[in-house]
Amino acid sequence: NNFDAVNDTGSECHGFEIEIDGAYCRDITYTYDYNHYGTPKISEDLSDPLHPKVFVRYESGKNPDGSWKAYTAIPAGPVLPTDGHQFINPDINFGGEHFGVGFYGAPTGIKYSWLKDDGAGNLVFAGAVDIATPSFNYIPAVNDVPAQVQAVIVPPPPQRPVLEFGPASWVKETSTTTHNNGKVELRDLVSDDPQNPNDRNWRNGEPDEVEVEWQIFQTEFKKADGGAKGRMEGAPEDLGNGDEVVTRRYDFFTYVGPIDPETGEALCESVGPDGIHGIGSKTINGVLVDLSTVVVVGDYVGAQMAAFDAAGKVGVIDHLQEAEINQAYPDRNVVIGGPNPVQITQTGALPAGMVFDEVTGVLTGTPRAAGTFIITVNAVDTIGGNVTKSLALKVNGPLVGVATLSGVALDRTVSLSGQNRVLTVSLTAPAASDTIVSLTSDNAGVIVAADVTIAAGQSSVTTLVATGSVASITTVQLSASLGAQLVSTQLTLLPPMPRVRISPPSTFGGTTVKGTVILSGPAPVGGLVVELESDDIAAEVPATITIAAGQRTADFDVITRKVLTETYAYVTVSLDEVSSDASITIKPQLIVPNALTLPATLIGGVGGMGQVTLSENAPVGGQVIELVSNHSALMVPLTVTVPAGQKTAEFGFTTGIVSSDVTAGVIAKANGGQKTANITLLVRPLGTLVANPNRVAGKSVGSATLTLGAPATVAMVINISCSNGALVPAN
Repeated sequence: NNFDAVNDTGSECHGFEIEIDGAYCRDITYTYDYNHYGTPKISEDLSDPLHPKVFVRYESGKNPDGSWKAYTAIPAGPVLPTDGHQFINPDINFGGEHFGVGFYGAPTGIKYSWLKDDGAGNLVFAGAVDIATPSFNYIPAVNDVPAQVQAVIVPPPPQRPVLEFGPASWVKETSTTTHNNGKVELRDLVSDDPQNPNDRNWRNGEPDEVEVEWQIFQTEFKKADGGAKGRMEGAPEDLGNGDEVVTRRYDFFTYVGPIDPETGEALCESVGPDGIHGIGSKTINGVLVDLSTVVVVGDYVGAQMAAFDAAGKVGVIDHLQEAEINQAYPDRNVVIGGPNPVQITQTGALPAGMVFDEVTGVLTGTPRAAGTFIITVNAVDTIGGNVTKSLALKVNGPLVGVATLSGVALDRTVSLSGQNRVLTVSLTAPAASDTIVSLTSDNAGVIVAADVTIAAGQSSVTTLVATGSVASITTVQLSASLGAQLVSTQLTLLPPMPRVRISPPSTFGGTTVKGTVILSGPAPVGGLVVELESDDIAAEVPATITIAAGQRTADFDVITRKVLTETYAYVTVSLDEVSSDASITIKPQLIVPNALTLPATLIGGVGGMGQVTLSENAPVGGQVIELVSNHSALMVPLTVTVPAGQKTAEFGFTTGIVSSDVTAGVIAKANGGQKTANITLLVRPLGTLVANPNRVAGKSVGSATLTLGAPATVAMVINISCSNGALVPAN
């Protein structure tokens, strides 16, 4: 499980604690360390043998003056869900962190808490975090029935009950549509990148489902299972091959809707399509309330990304926490996963009192000597897994001989290459006189001062470490020596991280568009080769592309093929197990109106037929064409559909009676193309004009009757004239 947590405590925090109930230290597999606090401390509480507890504690170290080295800021305002991606960048501190822990089995409960300064320099709980952790119920395969897994998530354990219901919050679940057996590292379980809407790290290379499920989370204390609102339980899913990896994402928000004051029950249970308002109606205090007008979803508080791996290949943990001399070290499973039997070998010396079991892969014991001890572990399983990794165990305490040199520590143990880091050299006690400590690096591209001086009366000194660019993830060892004493620390340098962009992100098949690889930093000397891959044959990209030395970007062509239906292709750029995706939408070949035919003239009030012709046969499903008239007397349908495989379609239209001849136009539109045709609407004929009577004496008044060809629907002005001078009205 990896998660984003917003610091909503109102206080600047200096740490974070994860309490895992029903588990032991050796159940912990991985921890996510790329945040402001680095590698956490792991401990366990076995005071109740039936209910063991494990504590994974991230906490800041202190500077020589007693101030904290690291902190998590108070957010300047509400944090949007996609902003969580910034939590994985320790160079940014805007009010949240990304943490993670992997484990075997199914704990009985997990609690998260922020840690703050109590005013006296001690870390105390700053407040619980309302982010829940899913459990995965695994049902092994039996005969022809495949293995199944069921994701279940319940709210964090509530505080002591006050009302019938506990605090309410919202959870939004997103799951994958299919599953694969690709390896999912904790560092891949990160939230989506707001700068890259196609980023899908946590989904193990698979797209989201269209459906997203919201649920109110609230424990009902009188029910043993917490009640209907106290859990989100997915349906069991078949693992057809038995080795699929199932991934889930849960986003958490505060509940700000109406609450029953007597029971504490949330009165809204569903979220509307806008993700803000409720659904339905509810009688509240005797008044029927339309919940679609009520804001029920509050601030985003974090997200949980989780993966379940039933049969993963063998792996080795990333880091070992520091140890204290003569204090018991928590049992750690150094080798994880892999079907038995797993063959394990270990080289390198451990401090006296520490033992690594090459059968179980567990490190145990109580160190009896201080210093930094490096071991190399190799593990091989029966399904092709083979991993070798070097691990450093730092033991704090007085060294053998003159006990003056305490250790060296970096402000960050994982860093992008090309950035300076701060190295602190410490003594166990203030120096009696100016003390010169020698520094070395085992990597020529990492430059550190040869000697540093700790002034008399001081117990530490800081110096800058300059790092050059690297083309792959590189581990550097920095050592400090004073006489016969030697202590070390490790710095992991990351290459310029790549991401990929496609412009434009949508095109018609058969065209070529531009793709761009973008690095987080300049490419090293000699350039940087990154791999490219497309997941769909409709989009072709080169296998590799080289970014020139000192450059951050390089362009490449994305060649698309013609498609029958709209296709989505992902282009992936990879560099040393770090990858990024961008999508391109490939649309069917452009089909536009080629001709539009209407009668040349028509008497107003009479209906007629028109015909539209396409540039080529309509695709499967037919081609919808939009019709628009520019005159109120000419009424056409909104659309006409050309059937699949056909080029033409007819449509009917109606006209209104007009008081004068008018010209009206019709426009046919589709896929950005259009055609126009005009029709002249004529005034209806007058009908008959009869003088009454036929003969009238001079200077007498006669009359005439005018009959129209049809009843007038608008006021009509008709001109009247006489051929021999009789007086008649003009109109």
